[in-house]
Amino acid sequence: MKRLWRIGSVVALGALLAWPAGAGAFQSEGTVRIGAMWALSGPGAFFGKSSHGLASLAIDEINEAGGLVVGGKRVKMQLYAEDDACNPEQGLAVVRRLATVDKVLFSLGPSCSSVAEPVFGTLQKRLDDPGDTGLQLLFFTDTATKFGLAKLSPWVFRNTPDEPAMYDFVVKYLKENYPDLKTVMVAYESDFAHSASTWKLALQPALERHKYHQVVEVVDWRWLDNEFGAQVAKLRRANADIYFSLTHTPSTCPSFRELHRQRVKPRIIIGVTSIAAGEVLRQCPDVAEGLIAPSNFAPITAKAKQVADKAWERYSADSHIHSVPAYENVHLMKVLIEKAGIKNTEESLLEDRRKVRDLLARVGTFQGVVGKIKMNPDDHPVRPRDVDKDMILVQVKSAKWTVFWLPANLKQN
Repeated sequence: MKRLWRIGSVVALGALLAWPAGAGAFQSEGTVRIGAMWALSGPGAFFGKSSHGLASLAIDEINEAGGLVVGGKRVKMQLYAEDDACNPEQGLAVVRRLATVDKVLFSLGPSCSSVAEPVFGTLQKRLDDPGDTGLQLLFFTDTATKFGLAKLSPWVFRNTPDEPAMYDFVVKYLKENYPDLKTVMVAYESDFAHSASTWKLALQPALERHKYHQVVEVVDWRWLDNEFGAQVAKLRRANADIYFSLTHTPSTCPSFRELHRQRVKPRIIIGVTSIAAGEVLRQCPDVAEGLIAPSNFAPITAKAKQVADKAWERYSADSHIHSVPAYENVHLMKVLIEKAGIKNTEESLLEDRRKVRDLLARVGTFQGVVGKIKMNPDDHPVRPRDVDKDMILVQVKSAKWTVFWLPANLKQN
């Protein structure tokens, strides 16, 4: 079935959690171990399972095409995916397992910024410092989005949204194209790192920069709350033109239903980046109608549609702003691993990780599913080891995500 964005149930747990146990690894067994830590259970599992599905699709494509060539030998990629459940304590246990038990070459994930922050804090802070005993494990993150996470360690790279730039563009776009909309109200999740940082580090500075002085109401709740009557009553009294809902699906859908019940009708609703996925369509397409969100992905090209269709058909995995980077990261790492000259043995693991890390730091521009992606180098003054990539605005229409705005260099086909 042709679709702009597939809507449906998430991947079955049995398929997603079937990572290899006791399987052969390293050069002698014909495999390269790659790791991942995602929220595969709990409220954040929709995102972790989607990333797992897209990464698995990329690994399938690589292995079905013959795998990688390492040391003159063809080997297969083998994924060790661990569940951090969007729980910081669990994440700290998982990172040590990936580094010292699973002994992976690099890791994808984590899903949640609240896990990534402490996990990245366990990594080495200074390369080549014998006194720094932090873990030497390369992360190429696909999901955790909080601004500045890559600065925590030179072993952290991210293919994630640049949210300060995104919301600066959104606010500027509203100012230029909807000058009659002057008042703003905001809701965010105080206990969810991504939501709180989007408000405090991305949207709030953008509103100040573009002189939106009439921020008439800001409310907050917890991301797993289910009662929003008091906060929505404040939004109703504010009656602002523009509503920024910086919340994730568990609280977005019930809070939108409360907005509908209290007849709160802002002229425009802008969501958080993570909302641009199939989950909100599955849970509350009626009250989400008209919602706009900034994203880095929409199935606007033949390649993007092909990836989205294959991910759904093979893994029931939704392709969106956080899951598609897992697919991109795996394909890029395949190329770098082949170039790095690794030995792919247990004894050479630390040396191999460093070789691949250094190549990733120098990769520059690489091809993404939708367009070109640029990896910032180690010495970037603001966003080291983070990427720059095209932004798209998408909107919910008739229970589908549709394109609201595209940059001039991107075309639908």
